[in-house]
Amino acid sequence: MKIKLTFNDQTVIVKMEDNSAGRQFIERLPAVFHFTDFAGEEKISRFETPLSLNDAPRGMIAKAGKMFIYAPWGNFGFFYKDHGDTMDPSLIPLGEIESGLDALAAQTDSFSAKIELQAE
Repeated sequence: MKIKLTFNDQTVIVKMEDNSAGRQFIERLPAVFHFTDFAGEEKISRFETPLSLNDAPRGMIAKAGKMFIYAPWGNFGFFYKDHGDTMDPSLIPLGEIESGLDALAAQTDSFSAKIELQAE
């Protein structure tokens, strides 16, 4: 399954992981999320109500293009730069950007994005 982020006349396509967190995320779509830059490496947003992370897989390598949930805070985001090469057990994989990573990385200010299912 794929989702589409639309913001400032830009589009990002993400192939979602087939796990409990990814399915819960998809159930909340379509929705608009507000993103901010974090640490010059990721764009992050918050859920209105947190996802249940009980059955979600833990651990991933923080590489550019990865969509994730940061379990300690319950927020989600996208890495647009690599952040190490070791498995981080606090990250829950949600998906991977297939196209539009450059557009996401180019956003220097906070922005809102509509996220919806991508038509197959």
